[in-house]
Amino acid sequence: MAVHEVTQDHRTGISESDVALPPRYALRLLGGFGLERDGRAVAVPQGARRLLAYLGVRQRCARSEAAGTLWPGSHEDRARANLRTMLWRLHRVAPEPLVQEDDRLALAAGVTSDVATLGAAAAALLAGGSPVDVGPGAPTLTTGELLPGWYDDWVLTERERLRQTQLYALEALAERLTTQGRYGEAVQVALTAVHLEPLRESATRTLIAVHLAERNINEAVRRFELFRADLGRELGVAPTPWLEQLVRAGLTGATVPYP
Repeated sequence: MAVHEVTQDHRTGISESDVALPPRYALRLLGGFGLERDGRAVAVPQGARRLLAYLGVRQRCARSEAAGTLWPGSHEDRARANLRTMLWRLHRVAPEPLVQEDDRLALAAGVTSDVATLGAAAAALLAGGSPVDVGPGAPTLTTGELLPGWYDDWVLTERERLRQTQLYALEALAERLTTQGRYGEAVQVALTAVHLEPLRESATRTLIAVHLAERNINEAVRRFELFRADLGRELGVAPTPWLEQLVRAGLTGATVPYP
C-alpha cells in the first residue's frame, strides 16, 4: 500500500495539502483572445480586452502610452479617463488583480501571456542557446496570428512583428534540429515556416537544406522548382543564384558557403 506523506506546520497546525496554491491566469492572444484561470475560461468585457491584450503584448508600459495608443483619437484627458474605467472593469473580472499598477502598468505576477512565451522561446533560439527539445516549446512557435479580426493600428504593427519573429525562430529551430540529425522534425518545422510565408526564400532555403542533409535530393530539387515557379508567377522574379547553387551542389555532395 502506498503511503502519502503529509507534512504539517507545527506552529499553525496547517498541513501543506490544506494550503491552496495561488491561481494562475493564462492570457491567450495568438489565434484569438482568451483568458483562463487555472484552466477555466474567464469572461472579460469587450472594452477591457483591449487593455489586457495591449499589456499582454507590451508587458509593461506607462499609463500615458496605454491611453494614447488605445484611444488615439481622444483628447489626452478623455483617454486617461477611459483608461481608468478599463482598469476598474478589469478589477471586477477576477478575484485577484490582473494588472499591476504603480508608476507603470503591467500584467500581474500571476498572469502569463502566450506572446511573452513566444518571445522568450524565439529569443533563446536566435541567441543560439542550448539545444531545443521539440515538444512543449515547438507549439509556441506555430500558434496562430496575433488577435485575428482586430484592426487597431497597434495590433497590425505587432502582428507583423510577431510574424517575423515566428519565421526567424522557426528557421533557427529547423537548422538546430538538422545539425542534431533530427531530420523528420526539422522538415515539419521548416514546412511551417514555408506555410507562413511561401515566397520567403530563407524559409525555403532552410527546408531545402534539411532535405540535402538527409540526402533526399529529389525532394530538395522538387521544392526548389516549386519555389521558382511560385516566385515567377507571383512576383515575376527568380530565386537568388545562391539558392540554385545550393541545390546544384547538393547533387554532387558539395557544400555552398552562405554568402
